[in-house]
Amino acid sequence: MSRKIEQLERKVVVTNLEQDNKETDQAENKTSEVESSATEEKKGTETSIEEVPIKEVPEEVLEDNATENSSEEASALPETKEDENEEEASTEAEEEVEVVEAATEEPALVEDEEQSESEEKDAVKFYTEILAKAEELAKQEDWSFVSNEFANLALHIEEGPDPSEDTSKEAIQKFNTLRGDFEEKKRAHYEELNKRKAENLEAKKELLKQFSDIINEEKWSATKEVNQIRGKWESIKVLPQGEVDALNDRFGALMEEFESHKVDRLVKKLQKEEENLTLKLVILEKMDALNEKVTADKADFDELNKEFHDLLIQWRKVGRVPVEKNQQAWDHFNEAQDTFSQLRFKHDKEYRKSVEKSLEKKKKLIKEAEALLDEKDIAIAARRVNKLHNQWKKTGNLPQKEENELWEKFKAATDAFNEKKSENIDVLRDQEQENLEKKLKLIEQAEAVQETEDFEEGHQAMQKLMGEWKKIGPVPRKKSSKIWKKFKGAMDVFYDNRRDHFKDVRKDHKENLAKKNELIGKLKELSEGDDPALAVEEAKKIQAEFKKIGHVPIKFKNKIWKQYREVCDVIYDRYRSSGSDLGMERKLASEGIEPADRKEIIKYQKELDSLKKEISKLESETIQYQEAKTYFKPTNKGNKLRDELQDKIDKAEAKVAKKKEKTSELKRLIRDIKAGGEEE
Repeated sequence: MSRKIEQLERKVVVTNLEQDNKETDQAENKTSEVESSATEEKKGTETSIEEVPIKEVPEEVLEDNATENSSEEASALPETKEDENEEEASTEAEEEVEVVEAATEEPALVEDEEQSESEEKDAVKFYTEILAKAEELAKQEDWSFVSNEFANLALHIEEGPDPSEDTSKEAIQKFNTLRGDFEEKKRAHYEELNKRKAENLEAKKELLKQFSDIINEEKWSATKEVNQIRGKWESIKVLPQGEVDALNDRFGALMEEFESHKVDRLVKKLQKEEENLTLKLVILEKMDALNEKVTADKADFDELNKEFHDLLIQWRKVGRVPVEKNQQAWDHFNEAQDTFSQLRFKHDKEYRKSVEKSLEKKKKLIKEAEALLDEKDIAIAARRVNKLHNQWKKTGNLPQKEENELWEKFKAATDAFNEKKSENIDVLRDQEQENLEKKLKLIEQAEAVQETEDFEEGHQAMQKLMGEWKKIGPVPRKKSSKIWKKFKGAMDVFYDNRRDHFKDVRKDHKENLAKKNELIGKLKELSEGDDPALAVEEAKKIQAEFKKIGHVPIKFKNKIWKQYREVCDVIYDRYRSSGSDLGMERKLASEGIEPADRKEIIKYQKELDSLKKEISKLESETIQYQEAKTYFKPTNKGNKLRDELQDKIDKAEAKVAKKKEKTSELKRLIRDIKAGGEEE
């Protein structure tokens, strides 16, 4: 700003000097005119002036003297017309100077404003560039470098231009925020790093403890454990700086001690391998001896097979043998095993049948594997090939030669299919996706059934959905477990609800059992009463109540029904054998009915009682059928039985309806006879 002011002042001074020079020139012109007129009058004065050399007088002094002389002479001269003209010219000159000054001041101000705007733009650009660098630095994680760069940028800001604009101030504020956030992130990083270093230190101390335990226990054969410890040790990189050397020295010392015992360990290992070789040779001798027994007449193959199997187990338990003897031992073992199988196949009929059966199974599996090449649904075939492998493993072993030959054929067939599957991987993916969509639809149906309260129909629907699910081929492997859990989840909801329902049903059945036992007790009391007729009347009421009670637990159904029928039979048998005809005869006579009518009424009454007994029996059977119907599981077979029971129920109910019509007719006849007797 001071520079601008100096430039402005300099321009004003120059302008003033130019104006003064113009005024001086005008004054000199006027002075020369006056001097010329005065020279004519004062010639003596002219001579004295000419004697002074003009070039020796300084220009400033000459101008001042000329100005003073002209002003003195002008004041001494009388006012003339020329003086008036001079005054007017002077006024005009002053006005021109003012105009010039005004004209020079305006461009200066414009230049100042333009320069100020330029400087402000430079400041905005300066701080914007710094902010951009800061934003780029904030993304990096080279903590020391970035921290130093932020410090350098902060120094540039202090030395930079005055941030007068809001944009510059905002950029500085953002810079400070970025720097603060970075420093906080840096602090958190080093805090986490120190925490990790402490954890790594503890981890290495634990590894040292484990290594020390191995050394102290002299477990010189624990090479695998030591290698694992070394691998973990080397994987731990970040540690407190002051701990690294001490830890490495300790670990190196332990490793050196462990390695120093390597020779002893190798010697023991070789000794153990020699011992193992001796054990295996003994086992091979026993196998050869067994093979000699197989050829003997009347050999006990069950016992021989058991002994040979025990030798196989012992062989597997024995460890390694020297490398140079290993192949020789295995060749002898395979030869002994093949010899035993061949001899047993030759002399043991049962074994031969078993082998032939296994042989047929494996040949069948080979044909099925070969047929997979013609399967159009590759997804189903892919699932089938896995099942074939599992079945092959479960099929019994054959003699080694036959086993190897069949295995090669089976493997060739499955390999050929796998090659076809690889070539048609896109088709396989499409088929799996199609299967996925089918199973998703089944899931929707299962979820629609899961909340139903009709547990019989719901069970049938769920069983049908499960059958369809099994028929659908495989789905994409990543989706398989997920959709199965969803489908099974819907089924679990349904069957959980079903179990809860039948828990309540079982509770109701127990309560019904208690009620029926109570009624049977009352019937037993009636069967022991003195009045059989009254017992029958009361029994009918109890029977009606008994029929209203629901089902009982299935294991008590037959028992409770038997007790009920027996006690009812006792009551009605006592009634029939008590001479009720005589009692009825007396009762009718007391009512004034004629003997002929009494016999007719008694005949109808007996028929009516017989019908009531038959109706009671049919109704009891109907109840029994209805109870039995609820205990059949709703499977396909169960539905057939339920249909048969329902048919029996329908027939029994039809018979009851007809017999009730007959009883109504008999009652009407009895009423008519009685009414006719009363009219007479």
